[in-house]
Amino acid sequence: MEKQKIQCQNCGTDIPVNMTEFVDISTDPVYKEKIMDGSFFMVKCPSCGDETLVEYPVMYMDPSKKLTVYMVPDHEDDLLDNLNSLDVPETDLDPEAEFRLVNCSSELLEKILLRDNNRDDRVIELYKALICENIKEDWPDVTPDAILYYKEPDDEYFIIWDYVNAAGEQLTVNLDEELYEDLKTNYISAMDIPLNKYAEVNNAWLLERVNVE
Repeated sequence: MEKQKIQCQNCGTDIPVNMTEFVDISTDPVYKEKIMDGSFFMVKCPSCGDETLVEYPVMYMDPSKKLTVYMVPDHEDDLLDNLNSLDVPETDLDPEAEFRLVNCSSELLEKILLRDNNRDDRVIELYKALICENIKEDWPDVTPDAILYYKEPDDEYFIIWDYVNAAGEQLTVNLDEELYEDLKTNYISAMDIPLNKYAEVNNAWLLERVNVE
């Protein structure tokens, strides 16, 4: 854990921040709860009570799900190459393991949700692109980066941030299971990732592999 200070944007007070840069939820499951409820990266000013989102590099590991996500805000373009520069011995390769690079806490949250619910993030990115195509007549400015997968106990859907429908409600799109399975069947081979290599699976990554128009 690294300790740093930030300045409160409301009152100027120096706030000590404990930066937990390695998260293994097999030993510290409370960290997953904090990431999911949004409190992990929130820092409260001891003077005025104002809360600030402080994002910093975090390596998230869930051995039970075989998921590793490295979150690095505003990372350098060569970070992915550096992560994948070491060869893993063939005997250590795990076809079920998933390694991802993300840029922010909302993307980290999404990767966790997808893995928890047995959804393939590559297929989900393609699904987001299709959503944009289907709604562009009414919302031409929506991009896949503004869409976030979310799961509740009885519902599974996409949230389109900063957009509301005619009734003034948050714009959402329910996940269609049949469409998801069709996309997975027809396009997964075009979105292959080498075993045990990190990938930054987002819309830019998708467009290098699949024509969504």
